[in-house]
Amino acid sequence: MVGVDLAAAVGVAVAMGAAVVNVDDGASLHALAIAIGQAWAHEVQHALRAAHREIIGPWPGTLREARTRVYIGVRKRLAHGLIDELAQVANVAARRGWQAVRVTDPEP
Repeated sequence: MVGVDLAAAVGVAVAMGAAVVNVDDGASLHALAIAIGQAWAHEVQHALRAAHREIIGPWPGTLREARTRVYIGVRKRLAHGLIDELAQVANVAARRGWQAVRVTDPEP
């Protein structure tokens, strides 16, 4: 299984647009999907802060965006079902990262 430090490094690489390491086993793909999601959440948060906007409300990302990020991040051909599974993992990781820093929307 990929260590936390490698997963974090891969996440940063994905966020910075760098080449991603090749991974072959399911555990590595799962760890990579988590890193992709964490990097995605960080990227959205950074963009909002740079625009002097609050991090508020529910996670704004979609599964379609997650699929695209996984497809780009993995850089190898995978079955559609596996990409969908990894996209869900990435989306959950991004949502968790978002929820850790967001504020509750004061308007219902």
